[in-house]
Amino acid sequence: MFSRAFVVLFIAMFVAMAGVGMVSPLLPIYVRDELGGPAIAVALSFSGLSIAQIVSAPFVGTFGDRFGLKPFIVGGFVIYCVGAVGYLFADSWEQVVFFRVLSGFGAAGVFPMTLAYVGKLAPAGREGRYMGIFSVAQVTGFGLGPLMGGGVRDAFSSETAFAAMAIMLGATALLTFLGLPAKPRGEGYDDEEEGSLPWSQMVRRRSVQGAVLFMILMATGWGAAFSFLAIFVTADEGLGLDSALFVGILLSSRQFTNAALQPFTGRIADRVDRILLVSGGLVLMAVSMFLIPVVPRTIASFGPVDLAPWVLAAILVAGVGESFAMPAQQAVFVTLGRVVGMGSLMGLNNMGMSGGFLFGSLAGAAVVGLLGVSAVFIFAGVVMTVGIALYVAVMRGAADEMLEAEEYARRAEERERIRGAVEAAG
Repeated sequence: MFSRAFVVLFIAMFVAMAGVGMVSPLLPIYVRDELGGPAIAVALSFSGLSIAQIVSAPFVGTFGDRFGLKPFIVGGFVIYCVGAVGYLFADSWEQVVFFRVLSGFGAAGVFPMTLAYVGKLAPAGREGRYMGIFSVAQVTGFGLGPLMGGGVRDAFSSETAFAAMAIMLGATALLTFLGLPAKPRGEGYDDEEEGSLPWSQMVRRRSVQGAVLFMILMATGWGAAFSFLAIFVTADEGLGLDSALFVGILLSSRQFTNAALQPFTGRIADRVDRILLVSGGLVLMAVSMFLIPVVPRTIASFGPVDLAPWVLAAILVAGVGESFAMPAQQAVFVTLGRVVGMGSLMGLNNMGMSGGFLFGSLAGAAVVGLLGVSAVFIFAGVVMTVGIALYVAVMRGAADEMLEAEEYARRAEERERIRGAVEAAG
């Protein structure tokens, strides 16, 4: 399992996500307090990169299937690094949003193509295990990032955190360029043996629609809630804590809970009904959103850090839900990707996630403007709750397509095994 390609991508994703996560607790506060941006600027500073991902991810996925994944992974990190450098020179919220959008073009290459590469490494029947373990890099990196970013901002400045993010992304681009093999399974690996469908056919498959629907639902809820989590923590109508560090703690605790459980829940996803795991995870995520604005807002001091323990507990519920839903859903994507095209499907996945984040953050801004910052979490919970039944109905209706994809994966894996045995025999 721990091949050179897997290890390089694991390290690269961890470092990259830590760098990207550093700005999560910073940009909303930076745009509102230091640049005087309105609510819409706060929303776009969190999810502006989604605009570029929506536009470019489908094309990147198709080109990745055709020309190879590595160039898009390396190039994506480079562009993301350039966007991070831009934050250091931005002196208005409009410029911050511009560089956030530029970063989105890099993200459209990095994240779907990395997942597609790991998906090609995963043997049939072990998709959940591979994606669960790889997701540890994503969630721990993104979990550590907000903690680092909040601490650096409180101790030094937002600009220092932006500079650290740029350095980390630049180093990751170099690592993938030098260390990542051109093909997932060596020179003998033939991408042509995997399925590939035109977009017009791929998007008509109910299994694809259901898989992307999950990403849209989750991203819409997260886009609304986490665009304004920092505002909820610092505003008087929320917790009234002037601490970016606590925002980082909230985001990090969710991610670390998710990361700690995913190696186990990934294995479960290879043995238990994946649709059940995904829908159960969505239920827990929705419960978490409903709890955040209604739990007691008691403040407890632990040394120099002020915490709201009940809000922290509500966030931990979301981490548990994600740990069950994410590896199961990523395993579904990998299984389907072998039939319709791994890069194309991961690009569509990224497009759905980006669209959900964008819509969620913009809708969240409207909710905050009309009803206040606490109401945005109720909105997020409602979106997830309403979507659960729709997701289950669509995926149950696609049972035949999933069985076809699983059989296709088994045949492809058998061909790979036979070819490996022949090459070993000389």
